[in-house]
Amino acid sequence: MRNELKVQLPVPIDTKRYLMGKVAFVDVAIFSPFLLLSGLLIYLFYSCGILNKYTFIFSISPSIAIIAFQMIKHPVRKEISYLKYKVLWRYNYKQREKEFFYRKGAFDMADKQDARRKIGIKSTFADCYETNDKRFVRVFEVSSVNLSLANKPEKKSALESFRVFMTTINFLDSIQISQIAQPINLSRHLQHISKRQQGEESHVKRLLNKGYRNYIENIQKSRELVTRKRYITISKNIGSDREKALDEIDQLSKLLITKVESMTFDYSTLSVKQLNNDELTKLMYTCMDYDNAVSVGDYIIERANDRSSISVGENTAKDLIDVLQRQLTEKVN
Repeated sequence: MRNELKVQLPVPIDTKRYLMGKVAFVDVAIFSPFLLLSGLLIYLFYSCGILNKYTFIFSISPSIAIIAFQMIKHPVRKEISYLKYKVLWRYNYKQREKEFFYRKGAFDMADKQDARRKIGIKSTFADCYETNDKRFVRVFEVSSVNLSLANKPEKKSALESFRVFMTTINFLDSIQISQIAQPINLSRHLQHISKRQQGEESHVKRLLNKGYRNYIENIQKSRELVTRKRYITISKNIGSDREKALDEIDQLSKLLITKVESMTFDYSTLSVKQLNNDELTKLMYTCMDYDNAVSVGDYIIERANDRSSISVGENTAKDLIDVLQRQLTEKVN
């Protein structure tokens, strides 16, 4: 595997207790009802005098099927059975509700159609997602290193550093690494162009700057141009003490940042940024509704924090303000 520049990463620890060989106690608990059913069918057929090879095969078929499904394991994660990931998980996936809606206001625990229940995020608090199952989830944006232009020693050093990170961190089970495509954000570039345009007297240059601004805005609205950002998330159960949970996730955050920043990639290093409440809201909105995230852009935070009973677009809001101001100035008392 070293010649192929691959690293064997640790898989989740199998916590099951085994009776003998690959047969765990939980497997025996799953087999038992079907074995009893097969025994009962054999006894009934024998009592009725119709026990033969066909009825015998019919009787033991449920037990053989469930044993086979339970003993066949996932090709990578050996602790997961075929029955679990190919039958139960697939059934739950097909039975899930495919349409849900978001309603502003207090969270109604009885409303199963509310998007907040489906997503599992209750609110953002102290730079964390607070989930419905009482967990704090903190998200970190991590820079990337381009290994495509590195030579073999540099690639081996980078992969070895990543392997050390994965094998030495003691809360690996609470870490999730993800890559999320997001619309590109050229707001700072547009602000720079607007600042340079101020005080420009040449009519031709103003037209050129205006055309360039429109070009940049069209790029931002394009769904084909995206940026891929890398994130690491950690979670901590809240339990009965919220302050204690926040302190513990703060300690985990500091340890995670130290571990990531200590990874060496020859002349390059990784930078880690902890997302604040506004950035968490934007990330959640982008994952929920990518198309609207492209068009809304930086106004996501304003819309998320809007507490009025109605929401209007930017142009409509300006027209409404102009009408109200005109009515106030022209009204005769």
